[in-house]
Amino acid sequence: MNSKNLSSNYGRLLVLTACLLITFCMGTVHAFSTLIQNIEMQTNVGRMASSLVYSTALINVTLAVYVGHILYRKFSPKVLIFFIAILPVIGLFISNSESWLGWMIGYGIFFGFSSGLGYGLSLHIVSSVIENKKLGLALGLITASYAFGAVIFSILYPFLFDHFGFENGYIFGLLILSSIVAIGLILFSISRVKVEQKSIENQQKDLNETNILKLWLGYFLGVFAGLMLIGHAVPMINSFGGSASTSITAITLMTLGSGIAGIYAGWLVDRFGCKWPLLAILMINTGAILTLSIITNVYLLIMLLVLIASLYGAVIAIYPTLVSHIVGSNLSTVAYGKVFTAWGSAGLISPSIAGWLYEKNNSYDGPILLTLVLSIVAVLIIWTMKYSIKE
Repeated sequence: MNSKNLSSNYGRLLVLTACLLITFCMGTVHAFSTLIQNIEMQTNVGRMASSLVYSTALINVTLAVYVGHILYRKFSPKVLIFFIAILPVIGLFISNSESWLGWMIGYGIFFGFSSGLGYGLSLHIVSSVIENKKLGLALGLITASYAFGAVIFSILYPFLFDHFGFENGYIFGLLILSSIVAIGLILFSISRVKVEQKSIENQQKDLNETNILKLWLGYFLGVFAGLMLIGHAVPMINSFGGSASTSITAITLMTLGSGIAGIYAGWLVDRFGCKWPLLAILMINTGAILTLSIITNVYLLIMLLVLIASLYGAVIAIYPTLVSHIVGSNLSTVAYGKVFTAWGSAGLISPSIAGWLYEKNNSYDGPILLTLVLSIVAVLIIWTMKYSIKE
């Protein structure tokens, strides 16, 4: 019996490692800021057109998570992991046309969808094989690994570009990513762990009765400030007199803080449930935004930006477990696919609204005030949410 349990635990560890490798690689889609200027020079387009490549990628990340439950039922995890490895390479051939449309399709659609598929599938697999009492930490690790991928490749991409040029450096980068995902596929295969294919057809009524809208609004409002400030961190720091090197350091610390906070948030969830840690995080977030509205020192600004980005990472780490607890493990994949569209919506809307408000008043006071109000509403929504764990 002990030998069987040891074998089972070893298999789960291999599966978790495979999923961490996959999400690490797919999180690199968010290292896009290191590509944007090179794309502009290669394709002769402006900042708005090049930014649309990343916006398209975000849409496809969200789409892949949303339709994921259909793909998980129709295809085995091994087949899906293979496609996660190969889609960015297919996209590479398209983006190598050196045209804006090529980047829209190759990066925005192929890499974006692969990124969302890798993230969603990893959450699905881990939710299926890890026992409930350790689920929060496991999902927190998955979310953190996704963030760490962006951190590492934000450093690695410039190194590759400096030594091999943009085109060859990007090719090397994607080949590294696909090779690591292939290692994840091998680890998953030798684990011999079977992921249960859960049918939801007879449970759709239960899903409709769950307050998905409240979960959606809580997520949308909870990540709005983080996404807005991450998107505008560099110009905000510049407006306070910060240098370019200061901005790069701040962005790195913000992304790193987001990943570390995700791990810690997962640990908290396993001990205290989801509701109270999430409430505490959102209340601290509200206090940080309020402080942000009155400070004038660039170093205090950076500290608050890192804190808010870390709290954002904690929220996105907790939410998959929160959804699983509220709707039950059988429905969590479908429900989270719907709730995750809140992240995609906030990611598309928040930077644009912040830019519009800034242009109206030539100040970030308006965007900060808006995020303060929305953060307070997020606290109220989570406070009134009925929370009980369903198996």
